[in-house]
Amino acid sequence: MPKVYILLPVHNRRQITKEFAECLLLQSFKNYHLVLIDDGSTDGTAKMILEILPNATVLYGRGDWWWAGCLQKGINWLRENGATESDILLFINDDVTFKPDYLANAVAYVKDRTGLLLLSKWFCEEDGNIRESGVTANLKTLTFGPARSGEEINCLSTRGLFARLVDIEKIGNFHPRLLPHYLSDYEYTIRAIRKGVRCVTTDFVYLCPKFSSTGYHNFSDLGFLGFLRKYFSIKSAANPIYWSAFVLLSVPGLWVLPNLVRVWYWAATAVVGQMAISVNNAMRGKHWKR
Repeated sequence: MPKVYILLPVHNRRQITKEFAECLLLQSFKNYHLVLIDDGSTDGTAKMILEILPNATVLYGRGDWWWAGCLQKGINWLRENGATESDILLFINDDVTFKPDYLANAVAYVKDRTGLLLLSKWFCEEDGNIRESGVTANLKTLTFGPARSGEEINCLSTRGLFARLVDIEKIGNFHPRLLPHYLSDYEYTIRAIRKGVRCVTTDFVYLCPKFSSTGYHNFSDLGFLGFLRKYFSIKSAANPIYWSAFVLLSVPGLWVLPNLVRVWYWAATAVVGQMAISVNNAMRGKHWKR
């Protein structure tokens, strides 16, 4: 049987990571190795993991690796420490739970197949619905939506993504400098398809995300300078700098320029809108002072 290497980036979510480790302990498939990529945690996450899973490997960062950097550090470690092409990688977040047959079902699907990336479906225990089973990316209009069938999948997240090491080598590395966090997974899986690697899901491999987020998605109730700091930060899902990098890396040549214009139009609209809100709030404050 192949070995499953689990690449798990973490940062200061000790209790959430502990629940993840407890799910691992219950797995019926035991031939796995956890590579914890601890990017600057200060809450004792790594120590706690080694108490639960003493054979785990911990890679220590300083808080500047972000998502893509963490996964790339994990891949580099595998290359340097004897992982074979038949071994299986799992890229995964810590804010998920899964059943005891999770790894066994994934290994059964992947072990005799090459040329694919297998995304775990996202099952919501609260409403009993599948929240994601692949993405359809329209690179002409720079829009993304849920795939309605397996044939429509042309993009995946890395939140529970299985792949053979031979296919990881075929796809190549992440781009931590150009896309350190958001959109790094979409760029990676779009590139995979261009290199002949299929993106698939199956009903037998699923996990339950907690749908929490560490990024910035809501910019309301901020002053203008506060808005700019958050909007253009690495943690911002709307940051136009990284959207531009994504366009340059992923979008076919004919659509690059129109999409760069689109990205910066969105950014200008957001900035001008926030500026208007700030001016309006300032004027209203002067009015009340009178």
